[in-house]
Amino acid sequence: MDFSLSEEQIALQEMAREFLRKHWPAERMRAALDAQPAVIDEEVWREIVEMGWLGVAASEDVGGIGGDVTTAAVLAQEAGRGILAGPFESSLVAAIALERSGDRDLCRDLLADLIAGGTRVTLAIDEPEGGYGVDAVKTTIAAHPEGWRISGRKFLVPDAAGASVLLVAARSPDGLGLVPIDANSPGVTIVPMRRLDGQSCAEVVFERAACSAASLLAGGEAMLREVYEIWTTLLAADLLGTAEASLELARQYASERVQFGRPIGSFQAVSHRLADDLVSVEIGRSLLWGACLALDERREHAPALVSAAKAWLSDTAVSAAESALQVHGGVGFTWEYDVHLHLRRARCNAALLGDADHHRERVAMHMQRAWMPPVKA
Repeated sequence: MDFSLSEEQIALQEMAREFLRKHWPAERMRAALDAQPAVIDEEVWREIVEMGWLGVAASEDVGGIGGDVTTAAVLAQEAGRGILAGPFESSLVAAIALERSGDRDLCRDLLADLIAGGTRVTLAIDEPEGGYGVDAVKTTIAAHPEGWRISGRKFLVPDAAGASVLLVAARSPDGLGLVPIDANSPGVTIVPMRRLDGQSCAEVVFERAACSAASLLAGGEAMLREVYEIWTTLLAADLLGTAEASLELARQYASERVQFGRPIGSFQAVSHRLADDLVSVEIGRSLLWGACLALDERREHAPALVSAAKAWLSDTAVSAAESALQVHGGVGFTWEYDVHLHLRRARCNAALLGDADHHRERVAMHMQRAWMPPVKA
């Protein structure tokens, strides 16, 4: 199985890295993260839209690039490496959901407008009670005298405060799926929150907000589960970028900082720790691209690979950032250095859509189903 990126994907990766290096310097990134509430750098956002990043996994007939999950993960990886703030990844996942719903009449205009930067859309799936994932969804769509109404709560919804449309996971008489809801509708309450890393999220409460069971996106539960796996994979890609950036900061500082007449990187206590982190990063990279390939080819075991990548890279990103902090010593804790920003992002994304323990349990569950014969009654 070949996990290597194509020439086009490598070129996109290099272009994204260079763009963020030039247009998303430390002072710009800090200004966006320090704002209360967090703000979007409109100039950078406009350029991201013009480069077509939001439609990287959407078809060309709606303004997309026609890429796949692997191509989207390449951009998510660079977003993590560059600590990109704003609704990029949430918009990317929303575009994938609209594209994969197959509901052209309902989604075509919304998808095209999202890709063009006119409408901001985000997904609302996880809930404050009941655990992670699609199976834990309790939000319901039910008939009322005044029409169909949606009720429930969503937690840690990314970039909800700036979104015009919410794609909400809910249970309806037709089954489980995603339903688009106007974020400004009566009965929709958005409570802005701020993540540890400065990114914007919110709790969203639906109190019999108007909707239509008929507007449930085509594809239903199967599409919702696929989108959730893709979203988890993009988070894993972001974590890989965070780990890479942390490791590079540690390596650079260890080669420059001199103690006892030689660089601290020459001491085994430092070099061995960074070597361990490098091995973990490379293992995580293989797991990530394996998960992306399985999703692109829609293989049955894709969810197990997705969870393996998310679990491993959650631990790896936090470990690499903590190692960088230790290598920097006291200055690593200061606001002027970027190390703590990577640690904050790593911890937040490691917990989102299921922490490492949750995904290890999912891997074990898939292995049990695949390798153990069913017990006869």
